[in-house]
Amino acid sequence: MNEHQQRQEAVNRYFKGEKVTSIASILSRSRKWVHCWINRYKANPTSENWYKDESKVPKKTPQTLDGFIEQQILSIRNDLLKEKMSQIGAVSIQYECAKRGIDPPPAVWTINRVIAKHGLVKKGKFQSTPKEYPDLFWHTHQMDLVGPRYIKGDGKFYSINLIDVTTRSCFVKAARTKSSDEIVEAIALYWKIHGLPDALQLDNELSFRGSNRYPRSFGAVIRFALSQGVAVVFIPVAEPWRNGIIEKFNHTYQKRFLQAYTFKSLEELSAHEQAFTDFHNTHHRYSTLGQKTPNEMRNTFPSPIYYNGTIHLNKKIPLNQGSIYFIRYIRSDLQLYMPNETFTVLKELKYSYVVAEINIINCSLVIRQNGEIKQIIPYIIPPEW
Repeated sequence: MNEHQQRQEAVNRYFKGEKVTSIASILSRSRKWVHCWINRYKANPTSENWYKDESKVPKKTPQTLDGFIEQQILSIRNDLLKEKMSQIGAVSIQYECAKRGIDPPPAVWTINRVIAKHGLVKKGKFQSTPKEYPDLFWHTHQMDLVGPRYIKGDGKFYSINLIDVTTRSCFVKAARTKSSDEIVEAIALYWKIHGLPDALQLDNELSFRGSNRYPRSFGAVIRFALSQGVAVVFIPVAEPWRNGIIEKFNHTYQKRFLQAYTFKSLEELSAHEQAFTDFHNTHHRYSTLGQKTPNEMRNTFPSPIYYNGTIHLNKKIPLNQGSIYFIRYIRSDLQLYMPNETFTVLKELKYSYVVAEINIINCSLVIRQNGEIKQIIPYIIPPEW
């Protein structure tokens, strides 16, 4: 079956009632590929050639950019570089052009072309993304620890960073240690300001999980999130790009805050954190948000439910509800590696991502692949120690 026949076959199967996941599996294609050709057909169902590739010839002939505009772009970028917290990307330059009366402002791709022409583009490393990685929740907050970092004459510190994946609203809180009490306090402050998400996504940092000493133990971070009806999701081990949004924000935090200013003490740094987050949430524009700032994006959503309790101040939060999710890649040994223990899974799960859900109420470990339950293992949680 050639490429064109596969596209037709995918659409035929879809309109016969087959699921996209099943079609992708049968044709050895990604779900994105299947959706692409279904949408192509829906856009023009009467066309006889909908399954053929469209011409990639540019529809317009590039025009020569006015020299004055080019110099303005370079000048504005240079001015933004001097503003320590500002972004220097094409979107920020475009908005600054409009503020300076350049009407119409140059397009984003035009600005990018000028920046590249003058050798001002910094090339980053590309991380490939394996197929069929699970996408669990729509409204997620990502959290990460930055550090240790050091202040000359004052010692080390950590920064607890959070960001709303949907709106890109950020929050940072410096702490002397990475204790779970400090982390829970930061989460509580963030949720008082930005509201509760569906899920809190984390890497496998020990301070987030709990303790290696007690099998199947869960620390204050997990307990606090579950007490508020927020699911906890742990990304695969050694795959930090799965928390890509917070990782990119950490770079901004490092470059536009920690490296941009000199602080004499942790107290002085903490006093300036609010100014940094306010500037980010008010001025930073994201292409994924339709060039909106985080604050502009927040205004387009209904008012969230805000945390207004004091449960995080308790010595120990009861563990009596919710689910904890561990996303893991199953290799040839068929082992599901969980904190402090390992489980053998079915052979059909080899070389794929699975979601291992610990259900607190049912005391079970439910293993899913592409949303389908493949295995259920009893998971007895010991009484409180």
